[in-house]
Amino acid sequence: MSVLEVIIVSIGLSLDAFTVTVCTGATQPYLKKRMDFIVGLAFGGIQAIMLTIGMMITKFPVSSIYSETFKSINQWFSAIIFIFLGLKMIKNALTIKSINEQRESFNYRNIFSLAFATSLDALVLGIGFALLRTEIIIDMFIIFVITGISSIVGLRVGYRVGDKYRVAVNICGSVILLIMGVKMILSYFKII
Repeated sequence: MSVLEVIIVSIGLSLDAFTVTVCTGATQPYLKKRMDFIVGLAFGGIQAIMLTIGMMITKFPVSSIYSETFKSINQWFSAIIFIFLGLKMIKNALTIKSINEQRESFNYRNIFSLAFATSLDALVLGIGFALLRTEIIIDMFIIFVITGISSIVGLRVGYRVGDKYRVAVNICGSVILLIMGVKMILSYFKII
């Protein structure tokens, strides 16, 4: 995968964190600037850590048995992972109910648990990235920055607008992941 493809996939994956922070921001009576930093660090950091764990779980055992046949199998597994994550995000977008307009104070424990919950997809994505033999440090940095920024923007948008566009944002992230999965399948057959 090229760096551009990693960026596109990271944007798609970060939209899940964006959606969660929109809902969080929508329930806040007020937001201080330090909350932005904490949310960005929590979501970006945990997402990057989980991506790295997924890559490490796969990369070291795979590196010793790498061959052309295994490379094609890896490409299929990675495509399946991207498609699975895309379909899961669509399901989540359509089944999660809208938040109440109830305002609650900022809770650090909730932020870290939400960041962890949204990062489980990054663990699976890390396995897919490792199968595609991408660079751990670059991928980790890209997902950290993109998810961190996306989370901060989501918190502020939610605070201002509410969760009005939550479903549309989640479906956009799903479509990005589905397109990347289909692209891998098409490139396997040398169609693109």
